[in-house]
Parts: sequence; structure tokens; C-alpha cells
Amino acid sequence: MSHFPTCSALNPSIRCLTPDRALNNTSFVESKISTPAGHRYNGLRHASEVSAVLLLRGGASLEKGLRRVIPDCRTGRILIQSDMRTGEPELHHLALPKGIDKHEAVLLLDAQMSSGGSALMAVQVLADHGVDLDRIVLVTYSAGRMGLHRLTKVFPEIAVVVGNLVQDIEERWVERRYFRC
Repeated sequence: MSHFPTCSALNPSIRCLTPDRALNNTSFVESKISTPAGHRYNGLRHASEVSAVLLLRGGASLEKGLRRVIPDCRTGRILIQSDMRTGEPELHHLALPKGIDKHEAVLLLDAQMSSGGSALMAVQVLADHGVDLDRIVLVTYSAGRMGLHRLTKVFPEIAVVVGNLVQDIEERWVERRYFRC
């Protein structure tokens, strides 16, 4: 899919999208909308279902914004935590929307990505449940260069939306600020 811009700061082959292009993979159809004030509006709606999977805990901080943009979006949740001894990611909880393998786009929401371990496992979990890789859009506020590079080397088919590209390892401030832990 060559129509995506690249993150040349990382690697010319990596596709990174600006937030306004997160839904470029989806199609829309015309729709007539009646507002609460009784006005008619010619707008657009998704032609097919778009769902989101939140990587807990940080991804939950993006849910309110998701609901503002796609109010009827079906959501799922994945909890992946690193093993204290090995540092390897472990899947602790999985709740995916029914029929996720048929959805036109699956947004994978994680507020912060450093090493990319959790994102790698989450993408693999979605693939194992039948989601085509080119339908997955990872949305993250902050991503480390190394983690983003690892993720896109292993899964070059996915699209990535990054709000802020940072140095390799950054403190996980999202959990501290939003969840007090």
C-alpha cells in the first residue's frame, strides 16, 4: 500500500500515518442524518464494521476519544504484561468482539509503546484470530524508535498511527498519570 507516507526518521520502508489518516483503510457510504434539532445532514458512515482492541491499561485512556469519533465502535480488550524474571510478554486477558475477522478495520489502541513487545504479541493474537494484517491499524500516542522498528519489521503489512516519536525507552507515564499506578 504505497499511498501511506513514511517515517523517514526510522526507515523509508515503514508506513506511519498521521492521526487524520487512521481510517484510510476503510470505505464510507453516503448517509442522511437527522440532527436532534430536526435538521437533515448529508454525511458519511462506514460501509462495514470497524472495531477497536484496547491494550490494557494504557489503551483505555484512548477509549473516550474513540467513542467521540466512532460512537458505535465495538471494542475488545487485551492485557499483556511482561514476566518479571524474563521480560517476555505474557497474555493475561483476551476479550475480542465477535466476528472481528470479518471487520473492515481493527484499530489496536495503546497509549505508549517502548520496546514493542506487547504490540508484537497483540498483533499476533489478532492474526491468530483471523484478522488480516492489512486490516490492523496500531494507534499509539507515543512510540519508541526501536519498538516501532521491531514491530514494522515483523509485521510490515500493518498501518501505524504515531502521535509522538520518542527515544527508545521512555518511562510509562500514561499509567502513572491516568491510573495512578
